Amino acid sequence: MSLQKIKTDFLIAIARLIAKLPLSVIKSLGKNIGRLTWLIPNKRKKIAQRNIDLCFPELSAPQQKQLVKSNLISTGIGFAEMLMAYWSKDNKFINYFEFSGLEHVHHALAKNKGCILMSCHLHTMELASRAINIKLDKPSFILGRQHNNKIFEAYIDKARRVHCERTIDKKDLRSVLKALKNNRCIFYIPDQNFSYQCEYINFFKQPAATVIAPVRIAQSSGASVVPWFCFREKNKWVIEFLPALDYFHQKDISSSLLKMNQLFEQQIKKHPEQYLWVHRRFKNHPKGKNYLYQDL
Repeated sequence: MSLQKIKTDFLIAIARLIAKLPLSVIKSLGKNIGRLTWLIPNKRKKIAQRNIDLCFPELSAPQQKQLVKSNLISTGIGFAEMLMAYWSKDNKFINYFEFSGLEHVHHALAKNKGCILMSCHLHTMELASRAINIKLDKPSFILGRQHNNKIFEAYIDKARRVHCERTIDKKDLRSVLKALKNNRCIFYIPDQNFSYQCEYINFFKQPAATVIAPVRIAQSSGASVVPWFCFREKNKWVIEFLPALDYFHQKDISSSLLKMNQLFEQQIKKHPEQYLWVHRRFKNHPKGKNYLYQDL
């Protein structure tokens, strides 16, 4: 047995124990992890500070500092929510979810060409995707990146299969198109930095390497692209589905991607602390890789 497997098995065992704790305890634990991340110097904190400085230049220095703090606390809560998504029972959280616009998904599936459920990297996305699957007639697929730790990846895939069909690697477009052809839903969160098959599209007025695959998949399959977003509001999670995005079926890919990023901006501004600012969204840059983060 390798050292990596021993470490991974140990961490997963702890995660499963945490997921069995009462909801209030899990959320409190997440907040404290976030507060610790704020207090201790670390690279993720520096990345969040840089991103917020770039994307919210209109905020004063104290306002930016407060947003970074709130973001790191929310990131900690998001980590706790992720553990719930993987290893808690449905009745622990499902009654705290509020849904609106689910009819847009039903309308999309009525066309019998599948549905791309598109969102951005909000902290709630793992738990929200599980809650959505509870509402769907058939379990969905999740499009994502394979983790470098294959042992950990196997645990996550097994946990997700409890509520979704399976995870599809982001490069496996054949499986994506097959699922859509079978009129299934696919969760697609395309707003991370990309180094291939992408265009530089403005995101909060910064050039962001934006993957073109969502447009190509929509055009190849004829599937509807239904955006959805989930935010924490007081003691509940609110999920809103918006009408299908018709512009994904137009020829101008750059225009479609710009509108997609603008939609993400509009939603993120509602609760900017709940977005994944600890990710190097602008890692690939026209002036060179890591241009905006090289001094961190």
